Amino acid sequence: MSNQYYPPPPQQQYYPPPPQQQYYPPPVSNTYAPVPGNTYAPPSYEQAPTTNQVAEKWEPKPKYQDLWALVLYLVQFAGYVALSYVGIKDLIDSGTLNNKHNSTSISQRSINTGDSGITLDAKAIVLLVLALVLGFFLALIYMLLMQRFPKPLIKITLWLSIATYFIAAVIYGLSRQYVLALIFAVFGVIYLFAAWTWRDRIPFAAILLETVTSITKKYYGTIIMGFAGLILQVGWSIWWAFTIIGVYHKIYTRDCQKDPQTGNIRCKSPAIIVAMVFLLFSFYWTSQIIKTIVHVTDAGAYAAYYFLEGTPQGTGSAPTLSSLKRACTTSLGSICFGSLIIAALNTMKAIFRTIANSDDGACGFLACCVEYLLACIEGLVEYFNHYAYVQVAIYGKSYCTAAKDTWRLIKDRGIEAVINDNLIGNVLTMGAIFIGVLCGLFGYAYLVIVKPDFNINGQNTLFLVLICFLLGLMMTIVVTDAIDSGVTTTFVALAEDPDALRRTKPELFERIRQRWPRVVQGV
Repeated sequence: MSNQYYPPPPQQQYYPPPPQQQYYPPPVSNTYAPVPGNTYAPPSYEQAPTTNQVAEKWEPKPKYQDLWALVLYLVQFAGYVALSYVGIKDLIDSGTLNNKHNSTSISQRSINTGDSGITLDAKAIVLLVLALVLGFFLALIYMLLMQRFPKPLIKITLWLSIATYFIAAVIYGLSRQYVLALIFAVFGVIYLFAAWTWRDRIPFAAILLETVTSITKKYYGTIIMGFAGLILQVGWSIWWAFTIIGVYHKIYTRDCQKDPQTGNIRCKSPAIIVAMVFLLFSFYWTSQIIKTIVHVTDAGAYAAYYFLEGTPQGTGSAPTLSSLKRACTTSLGSICFGSLIIAALNTMKAIFRTIANSDDGACGFLACCVEYLLACIEGLVEYFNHYAYVQVAIYGKSYCTAAKDTWRLIKDRGIEAVINDNLIGNVLTMGAIFIGVLCGLFGYAYLVIVKPDFNINGQNTLFLVLICFLLGLMMTIVVTDAIDSGVTTTFVALAEDPDALRRTKPELFERIRQRWPRVVQGV
């Protein structure tokens, strides 16, 4: 009897219950798990093949693009250097730089502007340095505010921009300038209507601004590039100023003379006109190249974050430096090509501006119309190039290929790009003006409290306050230009390859998708 009771089959049947095995694998809710797990398991599984795909797009094999434009620029620059040597040598040989009537006295450690009668001493230099430092730190604080409160800043600056139009309309109306008052009022109404229709786009612009400012904090090399570009531009402008003065002096004293009866200047040959036009073109071309190298470098650094941050490949130890290397080597020809177009437009605009100022009324009117038309074309080309250079920075494309792809992007996403640039541009522009005003107020307070000898009667107050304003404005623009490049780069990358963000930063992708559903479609 105990034998019958001992081997109870019910216990064996109950002990290894297959129901537990059937119940345990409902992780066949694999169909359910990927909803939360989508941000964990799938990316880590698909990451390796995806990274190689991204690497092919983001970092193509080094290939020099648009070499003809680079060679043309180098030939042009060699011509400029030759002219510069001749001009500056003539200034030195003729003693123009050592003019006895020069009002600058180094021994007195002062700066005298001659005709204006403004004489500044060392305390003025201290003021300008303090304004420069203050502007830089205020710009960094403003960048932190943009990251912390992007949406309120976008709304506030948008309404401030609209209010500016109506305030200007009221001021012109009170001054009896009714035409200008009407123009500003009409633009204010148009802007007000546009702001109302753009209100749904503000959350997306806020996410972009928040993301880009956080990247800028991490990749501070983008801001350093801005300062490097600023220093190069100032140095280039000073060199060019001495060059054009020297060349003009050399050719004028050799070929030109003033008619004593009419007072008109007559030259034996058109050499002076050709030289001035060439030097003007050279100035515009080199200036545009400096500006574009900074933009392409910044765009490459932001693209590294977009495509490679969070992947096994990674962005490398110095993404900004790597991007600068590409901008100055394989992409330099494309930069020269795009800058050539802008330089040519600027030069033609300057020529027609000169003709517009002539005594011939009919020619002046026609030249004024052409100059306005060229200014419109230049603005459109610069806006177009701003996006095309991002294609150059990310994919290493030639300028023509980048232009074609940018045109395709603008046709598909042009409205979004304009609205986004306008909303974020308000934040950047208003911030720069506000910080400039704060630096100007600081300069005024300094002059009132310190009461330096050169400003006893307040004769230099306006001049110094204006300089402090410009220094604060300049410091902020250096920072905001880096942010502007980041916003443009992120917008282009989202339009071209939204899946890259979904794979590397799924949470950010989801935030953007909720506010801009079209992002998942790509271009």
